[in-house]
Amino acid sequence: VFPYDTFRGRDLRGLPLKGANLSDQDLERAVFEGMDLEDTEFSNANVKKANFKNAVLTEAIFNEAQAREAEFGGARCNLSTWAGADISGADFTGADLEHANLKDVIAHKTKFVRLKSMKGAILWNADCGQADFNGTNLNEVGDIDKAGLILDGSTGVK
Repeated sequence: VFPYDTFRGRDLRGLPLKGANLSDQDLERAVFEGMDLEDTEFSNANVKKANFKNAVLTEAIFNEAQAREAEFGGARCNLSTWAGADISGADFTGADLEHANLKDVIAHKTKFVRLKSMKGAILWNADCGQADFNGTNLNEVGDIDKAGLILDGSTGVK
């Protein structure tokens, strides 16, 4: 939709981006707080340190995205796809990850604190070393959907 543009550090609130294709875009430190980004494509995008607090990210696609230290607090990420994304240091406190596909993500030191839901989430081969799951029920994820899950040094895991 916006080829070769950079939105690095820009406040994008108010733009009609629902369903947009933002693949391969440089969105580092961009502000999407509270936006409706349902069905938006962020594959291979740089969204490091971006602000997605309280955004609607239902069915959004973040495959292979660089989302280190991004803020997703309170966001609705149900049915979203994150396959192969690097979400290390990101903050999902209070977010909804119901039926999210987190296959092969790198999530070192990521905050999955007090998630609304992880029911039906897929965590195959996810590397969640030193992640924080305090107040989150990881048992909502079926055993088969946790195959290969790495939790070394993680907190809040029961």
